[in-house]
Amino acid sequence: MGWDVLLSVDTLMSMTKNVINTPEEIGDDDRIQQLLEQFQPENIPRERRVYVNRNLRMSAIELIGFDMDYTIAPYHTAVEELSIRMTMERLVVRMGYPKKILDLEYDPQFAIRGLAVDKRLGNLLKMDSHRHISAAYHGTRKIEKDERRRLYRHERIRMSADRYSFIDTLFAVPEAWLFAQLVDLKEAEENSRPLKPKVYKRLYDDIRTIIDGVHADQSLKKIMRADLSKFIVKDPELGPTLHRLRSAGKRLFLMTNSYGPYSQAVMSYLLDDALPEYSDWTDYFDIIVVGSCKPAFFAHKEPFLELGSNLEPLAKPVEAFEPGVIYQGGSIGGFEKMAGVHGDRILYVGDHLYGDILRSKKATTWRTAMIVPEMENELILVGDRRRDFQRRAELETHRSQLDQELHQQQQLLRSMIEFSEDRAGLFSPDERNAFKHAIKVARKNVRKLERTLRRCLSQTWKLNRNLDQSFNAHWGMLFKAQAENSLFGAQVEDYACIYTSRVSNMGLYSPFQYFRTLRDQMPHERGFREI
Repeated sequence: MGWDVLLSVDTLMSMTKNVINTPEEIGDDDRIQQLLEQFQPENIPRERRVYVNRNLRMSAIELIGFDMDYTIAPYHTAVEELSIRMTMERLVVRMGYPKKILDLEYDPQFAIRGLAVDKRLGNLLKMDSHRHISAAYHGTRKIEKDERRRLYRHERIRMSADRYSFIDTLFAVPEAWLFAQLVDLKEAEENSRPLKPKVYKRLYDDIRTIIDGVHADQSLKKIMRADLSKFIVKDPELGPTLHRLRSAGKRLFLMTNSYGPYSQAVMSYLLDDALPEYSDWTDYFDIIVVGSCKPAFFAHKEPFLELGSNLEPLAKPVEAFEPGVIYQGGSIGGFEKMAGVHGDRILYVGDHLYGDILRSKKATTWRTAMIVPEMENELILVGDRRRDFQRRAELETHRSQLDQELHQQQQLLRSMIEFSEDRAGLFSPDERNAFKHAIKVARKNVRKLERTLRRCLSQTWKLNRNLDQSFNAHWGMLFKAQAENSLFGAQVEDYACIYTSRVSNMGLYSPFQYFRTLRDQMPHERGFREI
């Protein structure tokens, strides 16, 4: 599964070669019905579906934009390994870190998106949507529940504070692993004594400084350009998906923070030979913007500059977009003006929760689609563990019933004891013996229910632990934090109109699809079909 091409998906994608723009152009009722049936979501594997937070009429969208890194261009883990290797080498050479850090072997399974770094205490945290901590590590040591409560129960975690940093991009995931490793190494030098808060902060700041430099000086991307197939996932369905959208009358644009030479190399690798109808990758897009500096793009006013034949910016600001031309910089105001499309007629597709999604939602009325590559394998695993999830639901229902019955039996026992003590002098010997027997039976029932509840809780705890570890041994599922949505999941729900695992999933739906969300229900409404 994963990035392998699925037979059912191939069948759906084969329709993109002869795109039909609107039902009126078909002129065949049977063919219309066939199209409608083939584009039903239930015919699309769950891991390839588009999921909806807010209703989105694709028929109302005129302009669709795409980020490049981790959106149109997904990356292999080789990118993480390369970036962290370069970071460790520069920490040694430029900042005097011990050479033994070069012996560390990167573990891509250690961290996930949605973690928070506590720069004061040297911890990694996973939180639910209410900012309650569901899992935590100090370095690579798991922090147990009692210690977590001691450290964090008395204050609400505010991600805007300088103390915390949010791991919201796939590029940042290796940083969390390296931070944990450096905390361990630094404390080992101090005989396992906790470090001063400023030391933990300096470790994290050093990592961020070096990684920013690795990206800013293009040294990382220079290595990647020399062997793109090693680092970039080439999705054979990408070209047909873009073609299908264009054939339906949608205008497309590329907007990436990467600069001209690297963008040219990546997009050429992905699309130049994808379809015979397109001689060059630029033909897929009506507008191409590199070096956009998101999220500043949505807040600042910068001019667009045309790139010359050497892919370097020319001096004269641009006053109108032209097809096939690559631009750099710009701002949202200038973009909408020159594109001739504004607000909710634009759909932007990206992977970066803050740079692509959150900032665009706060600064504009653009509709948003988030790409979450991790959810593809996660949904496959959910399907594989379906029976365990069903068993957990049964145990939770049983636990709720046991709780209620136990409370009733405990209340009955207390009432019987109080009644027998208050009326002790009024009972006959037979009545007194009958009450004693009834109280004995009630106590026996309470003890039996308590044992059953403990077994149920133990089974639920073991099953939850097993399920979590099957997704990630340290952090569990991406979108969940125990029974709650994770902070990452909550933010995807809040800020992305739709979300899916890869761009080409959009090609499995009609370009005029009405993506509808389920009706929201509050807890008191659940179970009522009428509401």
